[in-house]
Amino acid sequence: MKLEILGRLLVLASCVFAATGLAAQGAPVPALQGVPSPMFVTDLTDSPVTPDEHPLTGGQSLGIGSWGPKHSTLTPSLSVSETLDSNPLLLNSSSGGYKGFTNFGGGVQWTEYIGRDLEIRYVGALQYDTRARLQGYRQLTHSQSGIISRNIQFRTWNLQINDEVQYSLGSNFSASGMGSMVNQTGQSGLSNMPLPTSLQPNLLPNQSILTGQVGRVANTALVELDAHLNEHNIANLVASYGLLRFDSSLLTGTEQASIVTGYNRTVTARDSIGLEGAYTRFLYQDSSASISTETFSLRYARRISGRSSVEVGGGPEVTQSRFSQPSQSYLGWQGRATLQYRLHRLNLSAQAVRTVSAGAGVLQGATSNTGQGAVDCLLTQYLSMSLKAGVSRNQQLDTAQGYDTQYAGFVVNRKSGRYAGLFISYDFQRQTTSSVCTGAACSYAGLRNVFGIGFSWNYRPIGTY
Repeated sequence: MKLEILGRLLVLASCVFAATGLAAQGAPVPALQGVPSPMFVTDLTDSPVTPDEHPLTGGQSLGIGSWGPKHSTLTPSLSVSETLDSNPLLLNSSSGGYKGFTNFGGGVQWTEYIGRDLEIRYVGALQYDTRARLQGYRQLTHSQSGIISRNIQFRTWNLQINDEVQYSLGSNFSASGMGSMVNQTGQSGLSNMPLPTSLQPNLLPNQSILTGQVGRVANTALVELDAHLNEHNIANLVASYGLLRFDSSLLTGTEQASIVTGYNRTVTARDSIGLEGAYTRFLYQDSSASISTETFSLRYARRISGRSSVEVGGGPEVTQSRFSQPSQSYLGWQGRATLQYRLHRLNLSAQAVRTVSAGAGVLQGATSNTGQGAVDCLLTQYLSMSLKAGVSRNQQLDTAQGYDTQYAGFVVNRKSGRYAGLFISYDFQRQTTSSVCTGAACSYAGLRNVFGIGFSWNYRPIGTY
């Protein structure tokens, strides 16, 4: 069986690289218009940059701005790949034997601008595995995510309304990159589209514990009101509501509501500081249990439009746990830091967060520490590489139960035509549990290696007016 899988990979590799050679001998390949996913901004020195003006204490993560005019576009893509997976379900009972899968996938990225203040974004992917024969492993998988954002300005006031929804099979922590889905779910970096922005991580349902192919819906709605007191000072108020639901009774659905208030002061053209206070309440589906947190943070940000953005901050956190009588209180600390950097053909992003979370559907409240990073690099006009890595530690508030998770991976893309490309990928996942672990989710702990090779087709953006 292993020889048969290896033979299939060798045949596929021979075919795709032979196609590369034939393409090189034919008509010249046109200048690079986009890199096979994951895509990113390349050299945009001739495009004007619109600065990112989100306040430091608001609900949006800070970015480095957007390039060029805003156009409504639709970008389709297709892929076929062969993968070898050592532990498809990430179980601690896995024997470690590799299984082969032939994957066919398709995806679409859609961005629509309506008027001057309404934006709709959607990214979707569909994948079919022809040889999935494992209990609990689904042949047809898909991932959907969408954002609706509206920005209303009136004199010195600004009202921001956001709703972000996502559906996936499995946690979105390290999810992209397994098999050919890596070529479907990457964010676009085309020059006429802004870099993706998302909500602050502490306002989103935590998903940093891996739980196999369990379907889930995550949704967060946010309303933010900013008052520009003068040229250098902004006060704001943010209200958000998020939920996380599963299609398995083994995991517990959660809800979280947050109120955030802040004060920002621009110190220089690039530097700003802020004071932020927040209250969050976590509720559990079919349970009267709850957790509430109160935090105070001192924050600092430095932004260079089109080049870099750094944000750091933290402070004390008071947690009230109501899982038993009497309720228990904890005093700890929380913080977060983000980095985005772009230089010519290099994009770098990193994020670290420490906070009390609902427990990702597995734990009854947890102190969550996560760190993630990614690097996109255009090596030559036709060759690009993306690297990613992340770690998390979730420790339940009132017990010794906890989960440690690590992931890493890379994908190399070779452009072989106007829209076509070849790719190879590798992904690693590992999750361990504490010596004290109860519940069905404890079985999702093990080591997973995935090797992939395939062909992708990414069409140019199609205007939608």
